Amino acid sequence: VNTSAVLAIAQNVARDRLAKSLGKDAVVAPLSLDIAAQKLILTEDFSLMNGLLRHAREAISAYSASELAAMIAVKRLADFKEALNLRNILSMDSLATYGWILYQGSKNRAALGTIPSFEELFAFNALSEMLPNAS
Repeated sequence: VNTSAVLAIAQNVARDRLAKSLGKDAVVAPLSLDIAAQKLILTEDFSLMNGLLRHAREAISAYSASELAAMIAVKRLADFKEALNLRNILSMDSLATYGWILYQGSKNRAALGTIPSFEELFAFNALSEMLPNAS
């Protein structure tokens, strides 16, 4: 659903831009619309990002401060584990570090178990735009 939302927003931006450049009465070929939308996605166009940002803000506003903190803790722990994997040395503290990672991971899983995922909330907000008559 989220991929379809990104594609739909990119196609809307591409359709508007092609209509400006070709004229309002010009018929836009589906292939040229798809190519323009693909370029917007690959270049992370500002207009496309602004369209997505609105849905992302609405999704994030559903979280409380403690839920956001739990999501940030999960991300930071994943970054720390990735940094450890990139190191090619073994530390004397590796057993304690590993124990701390396991402990923090279990705490984070417990906190995240009750939180709806960002993707779920983003899809809910994006569907309201993709299907305006749905309730």
